[in-house]
Amino acid sequence: MYYPKSQIQENLHTNGGELKPFNSNDEYKGYYFKTSNGEFFTGKSPSDKPNIPLDFIGEELPITNSNSNNLNSKRRNAFQPPESEPLPDNYFIIEDSYYSAKLIPTNRGEAPRLPQQSKPIPNQDDYKIGEFERYFVKKANENKFIEINEDEYNLFEVQNSKVQFNLYIPIKHTWEITGDRTEVFNRNKSISFLYETRDKLPGFSLSFQNKFDKYFKPS
Repeated sequence: MYYPKSQIQENLHTNGGELKPFNSNDEYKGYYFKTSNGEFFTGKSPSDKPNIPLDFIGEELPITNSNSNNLNSKRRNAFQPPESEPLPDNYFIIEDSYYSAKLIPTNRGEAPRLPQQSKPIPNQDDYKIGEFERYFVKKANENKFIEINEDEYNLFEVQNSKVQFNLYIPIKHTWEITGDRTEVFNRNKSISFLYETRDKLPGFSLSFQNKFDKYFKPS
């Protein structure tokens, strides 16, 4: 959707606790811009995609940028499009004539998705080796961990635009599954604590619920 420069405030920024994506309870951190009719979108400007509609979390919103002091704006109602414009299924809203004039492709794809949870199953080769890789993502703004598979991990690791890589931290964990049960338990536990401390992942070791011998089989 195209907005003239005179109708937007660009390069606004929030550190969290103030805005959330429309129809989501996840707080938003980062740059956004405001339109003259009181709407907010992700990105420094309309050209900084994707421009996802934002709504308030609290009663008042501190607004900051490099050229101004903190400003306060009254809480608006949840975002509603103009009556003449139907609510779209995809918020990558495109003004075809504008992008055509700029020689910008209009086929911009689907909005980035959430991580897809997966349960790993070690195979016989893994048990011969004695270990296998487990993959997780941590939500950046809370101590929430989701186990995923290797393909999903790679999408977040390379920051693929298909997924919400800016909201999740990818984690790879080498997990022992054969040998002495007590030693396997203690090594998996120690490594989990190491990742938690080294990579600043509070709550990572607790997420295993003390099941550090999961998938274990005697040698």
